[in-house]
Amino acid sequence: MYFPAGFNVNEAILLGDLVVAAYDMQSQWKQQGKPSRSNFQWSPNYPDLAYSGPLWGSDRLMYFFQEEEPFAFVATGSDQVAYLVFRGTDSDADWVENLKFDLTDYPHAPGYGKVNQGFAGIYASMSADVLQALAAIQPYTKLFITGHSLGCALATLAVPDIMANLPHANSDTIFHYNFASPRTGDPRFASTYNACNVKTFRLVNTCDIVPTVPASVITKDLPIYKHIGIPVDFTAQYSSIPGNHSITDAYRYALQHPDQPDGAS
Repeated sequence: MYFPAGFNVNEAILLGDLVVAAYDMQSQWKQQGKPSRSNFQWSPNYPDLAYSGPLWGSDRLMYFFQEEEPFAFVATGSDQVAYLVFRGTDSDADWVENLKFDLTDYPHAPGYGKVNQGFAGIYASMSADVLQALAAIQPYTKLFITGHSLGCALATLAVPDIMANLPHANSDTIFHYNFASPRTGDPRFASTYNACNVKTFRLVNTCDIVPTVPASVITKDLPIYKHIGIPVDFTAQYSSIPGNHSITDAYRYALQHPDQPDGAS
């Protein structure tokens, strides 16, 4: 596994742990019978940080979940390093199979081109809460933004929103690490995003199908998408779509065992 300049493997492992905590947040919500915002009692597990309340998202266009769900959180450490963390869905294979390819204008900052309409709809339902949660903890020395799978698309959409709409947000203090990201926007979005100079590392298992969608080549009647950031590739084959895509068995394991990333059982 090759780590490019500026990539910090220890930070990436911590961010993987935080993504697991975001999935655990969803598990607790389900165990409590899927209560409303006001009735959900979340008890964050490791890592030991100060956590915001859950940030909720609703699926307006993709139809992969039926009600508003806890999707993200903000956390801070004693060193005033902040973390914005998005989970993916329970059924990643299902949303990949049923992913709609329609594009829409990115609405949160000017000049960013077009992004996937379904991803944009979910993030739009969260944007105000994301900005409010981050504003409540400013100033911070660094802000790490991370996600897994569908959560990567939401994290990617959050970056220009934060840069444009939060005072003191700048590319020197924001770092974006994502795990198993689908393509999120068109070539103009990707080039404009990359030009904002937020340090962005995209971890990719070459055996994972999720980073291959939506298409990056001309396909009849379908738009073209392009990835953002710097890829950090590895190969971990578990002979199943969920296994190759797993945040724990594939992605976090690879970071912890970079010389043999496919050794998890």
